Amino acid sequence: MFKKLQMSIVALVLFSGIILPDSTSANSEETYSTTSLPTNNVIVEFNNQEIKEIQNERNQIISEIETKIYSTTQPVEDLILDALIDNSQETLINGIEEKVDATLVKEEKPVSLTTNIENKIVDINDQVRITFEDNYVVVDEFSVSEEIDVQENTDLSFFAFVDNLFFKTAHAATSQKIKNASHSRTIYDVTAENLKLVTAYIGAEFTYDGKTVTARRTGNYMKTEHIAGILINIVEKKSEIQKPSSSRRIAYQEGSAVLGITIKGNGLKLQEKYLRVNVESDAKGNISKSSILR
Repeated sequence: MFKKLQMSIVALVLFSGIILPDSTSANSEETYSTTSLPTNNVIVEFNNQEIKEIQNERNQIISEIETKIYSTTQPVEDLILDALIDNSQETLINGIEEKVDATLVKEEKPVSLTTNIENKIVDINDQVRITFEDNYVVVDEFSVSEEIDVQENTDLSFFAFVDNLFFKTAHAATSQKIKNASHSRTIYDVTAENLKLVTAYIGAEFTYDGKTVTARRTGNYMKTEHIAGILINIVEKKSEIQKPSSSRRIAYQEGSAVLGITIKGNGLKLQEKYLRVNVESDAKGNISKSSILR
């Protein structure tokens, strides 16, 4: 069994710029700033045979997940972890270990790691998408509830009330509907002893009637795992409901991860990276998700 990378390359490039839109991007018109510092750029080149082996290792992970996701009641999170443990990406990890030099910490500059391996995106089903990028596995989970009908009487003015009382005028009720939706994004690192790193989650309830929509958050968080040798601090966490118009609502969770690693007793602070997950609805109850990771 090969030795896991103790410095955990995950801290070198935890977030390298994945943007995952779905349908309507909830924040395509928005920009966000991150800390920009001089970096050590480390490039790991794999030969054709190694690339094939890495692709096969990824396919084995996908195959196990696809097989088990319909045959077990196991939570997706546990299923993903089991698949990553059962199918270690040894070719990828060994190649990274050979290239990364621990002396980089002496320069006290952020480190950016890239490889010549193409990203792989797989939709397991309508609820789960998996993205492979270098030594990272990014898992998006999305769920939408069934539509619920809600009958709510429209507010009547005093004169409308009198008119209705004396002249029996029929006033139609406003037909409202409700859907609940949630979206989470979890980052795993195949080189780390503890594979799971950071998770962002947002849940919301949307009420709509064909012309307008309202929303309220039902749950939100951004959290990290405690991993030996890796410093991950989440700052500037924020979760709100955005109201671009009366016919559109966006619920989001965002935050920045300040990353660092410890190599042979030397500490290294890395760049600050931004993570955000969204769920949104229009006035007709069309639900979509989007994510930013950079």
